Amino acid sequence: MPLPSPAPPLRSAAARRQVSRKSLVLSVLVVLLGGLVAFTAGQMLTAHTEVLAVARDVAVGSRITADDLTVASVPSDPHLSPIPATEQSRVVGAFAQVPLVRGGLLTRSQVGADSGLAAGELLVALPLKDGQFPARGLTAGQRVLIVATPGSSGAAAGGAVQPSTEATVAGVGAANPTTQVTVVDVRLREDDGPTVAQLASTGNLALILLPAGS
Repeated sequence: MPLPSPAPPLRSAAARRQVSRKSLVLSVLVVLLGGLVAFTAGQMLTAHTEVLAVARDVAVGSRITADDLTVASVPSDPHLSPIPATEQSRVVGAFAQVPLVRGGLLTRSQVGADSGLAAGELLVALPLKDGQFPARGLTAGQRVLIVATPGSSGAAAGGAVQPSTEATVAGVGAANPTTQVTVVDVRLREDDGPTVAQLASTGNLALILLPAGS
């Protein structure tokens, strides 16, 4: 007489259910962990820091005021080194070592403890149009000759051509898209400052680039 077949083991079904629950829990944990990693990476990539930016144009050699500065929030980038917004109180009262353009981020090399002018020097702004300075452009440190030119009447300012004046380019601003005027800041002797400033107001002048070392 054959023996009756054994009943299906109850523990096997329970064990399968337990394994299924573990797999489900493990899958959920993997998904949550992946989401957490993605979120953390996203936060790192989009991390922002508050830094100082230029609120309005500042001429080279000018003392920086609180109104010249604003705070910008920019993505963290190891290739950028703007001044943190927390150092604003230290920057106010410093001098612009280069022309500061509205909207630009402020870096430490752009500010200093003095105006950058030597004793007996003045800084004069020259508003110039194309044809009044070399087409190749000018850069800080270059030596130039400031020359009076005839006006629309064919005569130089003051009725006679004034002697040329040597100066050093301190900075070059961006060309104004409306007026097409480029402001070039020059350093020159204190005695020449008023005369050159008066000449600049007439617009009857030109800059000649001098050879290096002259």
